[in-house]
Amino acid sequence: MKFTVFAKTVILLICLLVPILLLYTYANQANVDMVVDEKQQSSLNQFNYFSSQVDKNIEQLSLYGLTLLRDPSILHYRYMTETTSQYEKNSIYLDILDKLSLYQSTSRWKNDITILLPQAELVLSTKASRTVFNENMLEYPQPGQWQLDEGGFTFFFTDNYEWNAKPATTGVRTVMEINFDPMNIVAMLDDFKEAQGGDPFLYVPGNDPLLNRSADPDLVQAIMENMPLNGLDSEGNHQLEAGGKQYLVSYVPSKQLHGVYVNPVVLDDLLTPMDKSRNMFVTSILLLLALSIGAALLLYRKVQIPIYRLMQGLQQIRKGQLSTRIPVDHSRDEFAYLTQSFNHMAEQIQELIEKVYEERIRSREATLKHLQSQINPHFLYNCLFYIKNMTQLGHSEAVIAMSLSLGDYYRYITRDENDMTTVEEEIRLLDNYLSIQQMRTNRLSYEIAVPQELMQQQIPRLLIQPIVENAVIHGIEPSEGSGHIVVTGMSAKEQIQGKSFNRYSLFVDNDGVTLTSEEIEELEREVNEPMGEEIGTGTWNVHQRLVTRYGHSSGLHFAAIPYGGLSVEIRWFEEEEQSHDESNGRG
Repeated sequence: MKFTVFAKTVILLICLLVPILLLYTYANQANVDMVVDEKQQSSLNQFNYFSSQVDKNIEQLSLYGLTLLRDPSILHYRYMTETTSQYEKNSIYLDILDKLSLYQSTSRWKNDITILLPQAELVLSTKASRTVFNENMLEYPQPGQWQLDEGGFTFFFTDNYEWNAKPATTGVRTVMEINFDPMNIVAMLDDFKEAQGGDPFLYVPGNDPLLNRSADPDLVQAIMENMPLNGLDSEGNHQLEAGGKQYLVSYVPSKQLHGVYVNPVVLDDLLTPMDKSRNMFVTSILLLLALSIGAALLLYRKVQIPIYRLMQGLQQIRKGQLSTRIPVDHSRDEFAYLTQSFNHMAEQIQELIEKVYEERIRSREATLKHLQSQINPHFLYNCLFYIKNMTQLGHSEAVIAMSLSLGDYYRYITRDENDMTTVEEEIRLLDNYLSIQQMRTNRLSYEIAVPQELMQQQIPRLLIQPIVENAVIHGIEPSEGSGHIVVTGMSAKEQIQGKSFNRYSLFVDNDGVTLTSEEIEELEREVNEPMGEEIGTGTWNVHQRLVTRYGHSSGLHFAAIPYGGLSVEIRWFEEEEQSHDESNGRG
């Protein structure tokens, strides 16, 4: 595939701009990835610290319960007997309530502590509403873990971990319940959002997410739907698109609450400066590309178009269209000079070739007239000898027929208004000639079966008759017995050097003397060489006239007939025209 100058220029521009664009894209993506990675790590570290602070407060509350469970006052009160005085019981009871209040006030979170003594059916609590023992209080879940129930987080301890619905039968003497309000966590979420940003919340499986006070419910819902928050046991980051924005979601499991702390951060704000830088670079590249295309179009107009016009002009000159001229641009550049020089050169070539062509036509016409004039005496000699012989034999009818036919023949060939005739007129003359030959001898028969579509084809005069005459003299007469001559024709289409031609053929077959393959090859050679004494004038002249006028593989072609005799093909070609009908077939 050949590339023009314009195509090469465009390819060069693409090869220059595309690597730059790809390199910048790679570098920009690398920067974005680095910034995102740093933001992920920073956000995860901050949120991890927040999670540890929350778990630390919760763990402190859990330690309160363990400490109280082993407090001497509680142990003393738990193992009091009936002999213990009521004063002592009241003193220990008040002491326990003071300690509960002390532990409650020590924590920064709002919490409540409740002690349940099942065997004594006694309740000690910082909640004013929980002072009366109730059997329902014994239906606690599995102790040792925080549970989110009825709007609060609750943690249970017992002095015996064989826990069921009947603690009295299992030896459980003390149940410790610690409860804190979820708003403590909400307050810490609010503080974290104000200090670090994002939209943090806590999700405990089986419950609604615990949100900060200014949380976006739609964003939380999108995170719940697109992230598998259940069963997460490790911290990490996740990128998520919601509401047309890109978010970086950091998540850290809670060791105390068996939930997940989640904090989505908008990445668009972080990447906006980088996007502006990228957009500015892309704009610069597009501007450079537009300038490059403008330069390429200018090059195309000032260089490529003149070169294309010169190439077209050269192709037209090569096809023989010597009148081709290129429009001259009024600019004073090199291509204007080349265009003027081309037109001057084409004009000189046209004048030279027209002179040579005219001279060649005159030479060809002289050659054709000379060749045709050589045929006429040859035929006349044969006819005169025939009349002489018929006169000596006393065949007056044959002499009269020959004389009349000879007169018609010379009337036909001496018309000089046109050197061309139709196949139909040549066949009419041929029929007249064969009739004369048939009268001359009783052992000659003939058949003419030329297709009608060939009858109106233009051919040179006296093209068929010399071949038929040679078939009679050299084919039929030397053989013994009767002879038969058949004249047929055909037409076909052929492609020669990329052009469509109509091939026309007339066949003259006789069943007389049979030539060997070597004799046929010798005959083919003689008709293509200067005329000698070995070959008849008519055969050689017919071949030379066909070759001179029609070219290609026109001329005479010889072939032996399998059952005996010789077939001579008179072949010529004419370039096909659109108006010509296709014809094919030999009659």
